[in-house]
Amino acid sequence: MTQKTFANLLKAVIVLALFCCAIVYILYVPAIAREAADNFAELAALYVPALVFVELTALPILLALVLAWQIAHAVGQDNSFCRANASRMKAISLLALGDVVYFWIGIAVFGFGWGAASGPEFILAVLIGSAGIILSVCAGALSHLILKAALLREENDLTV
Repeated sequence: MTQKTFANLLKAVIVLALFCCAIVYILYVPAIAREAADNFAELAALYVPALVFVELTALPILLALVLAWQIAHAVGQDNSFCRANASRMKAISLLALGDVVYFWIGIAVFGFGWGAASGPEFILAVLIGSAGIILSVCAGALSHLILKAALLREENDLTV
């Protein structure tokens, strides 16, 4: 597989991820929030604040997708291992970690504060938070490896 083909495949996956996020944040999240507000009178007052809170979790995801697109573009130009890609991966790692922290603050405020953090919803929240932490750690490790490879490449370019 050529660099250009691989970069195009990465970009296709990024577009697919963007499409999935759009479906979740535009259709699914508001529907779930409306259903919760309709079924539980005590949650009706929280509909707008909770919806805004959850919709704001999309911002770090969108920023990470933009950074991933830039990485895919660099891969297409046969510049996979560069300092810029290492810093982009580090930023993706920090965005994922920040999103998890923001998410758990929201769980503490909206969930525990109103006694709604129990049952399958809480288990789902734990799984989502765990996935974000795993993504953050993996992106941080990749950032470190890309930086090491970039430094080796720079060293080899000087000796040739």
